[in-house]
Amino acid sequence: MPESADYLNALIMRTVQETNILPVSSACNVSCVFCSHHQNPPGVLAYRMPPRSVAEILDLAQWLDPQQTVVIGESATRIIEGEPLLHPEIAAILTVLRRRMPHTPLQITTNGSLLTAEIGRLLDSVRPVTVYLSLNSSDLENRRLLMRDPEPARALRGLGLLGAAGIPFEGSIVAMPELTGWEDLRQTIADLARAGTRMVRVFTPGFTRLAPDNLRFSVDFAQKLAAYLNQECRNLGVPVVLEPPLLTDLTPEVRGVISGSPGHTAGIRATDVIRRVNGCEPYSRVDAHQQLLQAQSPEVLLLRGGAEKTISLDKRTGLSAGLVFDYDFDPHQAEALKHSIRRGVGQGLVVTGTLAGALMARVLEQDIEEGHCRVLPIENRFFGGSIGCAGLLVVDDMLDALKQDRSANPNKVKRVLLPQKAFDYRGLDLTGRHYREIADALDLEVRLL
Repeated sequence: MPESADYLNALIMRTVQETNILPVSSACNVSCVFCSHHQNPPGVLAYRMPPRSVAEILDLAQWLDPQQTVVIGESATRIIEGEPLLHPEIAAILTVLRRRMPHTPLQITTNGSLLTAEIGRLLDSVRPVTVYLSLNSSDLENRRLLMRDPEPARALRGLGLLGAAGIPFEGSIVAMPELTGWEDLRQTIADLARAGTRMVRVFTPGFTRLAPDNLRFSVDFAQKLAAYLNQECRNLGVPVVLEPPLLTDLTPEVRGVISGSPGHTAGIRATDVIRRVNGCEPYSRVDAHQQLLQAQSPEVLLLRGGAEKTISLDKRTGLSAGLVFDYDFDPHQAEALKHSIRRGVGQGLVVTGTLAGALMARVLEQDIEEGHCRVLPIENRFFGGSIGCAGLLVVDDMLDALKQDRSANPNKVKRVLLPQKAFDYRGLDLTGRHYREIADALDLEVRLL
């Protein structure tokens, strides 16, 4: 079992090198009812780390890419990330980090409970910095209910502090209308908009088979949430993004436009579809975003209400156009996936989670029609509940589903392509089992994508 200090240090190092995330501490000062770590089944390999010393953090910082945003307070591996502002030496960490990388954008995710005037001055001194504020509710009692925050008013004062100081921030909400009511969701988005947030991310909460009844929701909750956001929250003056998005296509439709951005100045609106950027047709929403980001004053052909319209954007290369898109598929990843499918012999089976099944089928539409592959969405039986993402699949989930598929489609599949994100750098899933177990059990070629 991968529990040694060497393994944890290697995991932390890979987090820094591969994602530009700088782990600080697993310590947290709230206890959110929707926190995934409360519902993990026995056997899940997730790791807490004490606050790293300034020397340790700065040693890791040498592996950061200064050309990319440095992220603090997020997790992309099995290392549990806590509240970064709780670190006793956060001021020294941020100050020295800024001295080492004078122009690198910083992104700090916080629950807002420690956003004091002193922290505000610290953030102001290390610009450029963007705060990702996990507010969840702007109602004091509802925030206390959702986050077990003993001083919910502090986060609301912090919200005003960020806005008054002109520190860029984005808000996030884990939608729990069964506990707080639908109106609380709309009001929280409106309050974030009034405070000056650039955008709001609304997360569909996930629950496992071990969740109590009051934290479970209906199978169509995500659809209800998406409909509510579209109907009741579209005109609150701020882009609102649902995560994970409910996507079945790659159409580069604009979800929203950040106020004061080049896109806003040029008159681009939510629901506009980007047809071409400087004459180049985007493959997906991600591709449209990337093309716009890299372009210098691009000419944009868009579709609005069935009519095409050409707009010029006044922006520099590398400056965001301010258009907000749902995240779908990176064109380079799509090409790598297709190349991997086509270079093998016989039909390949592409494994994914249930949430991404329809979108993956759209990405591989031509290869499916030509018989090169099939897509197999697999249920997360180990975690159970509403969990449906590929990154939380375990070997047992995949092996059971692949055996059932083989029984239904004997002798058809020659290769299986598994999601890389379900495994760590050693090839181990969240329970410590290696993906090669699947290859051995089925006597098939198995690769990670």
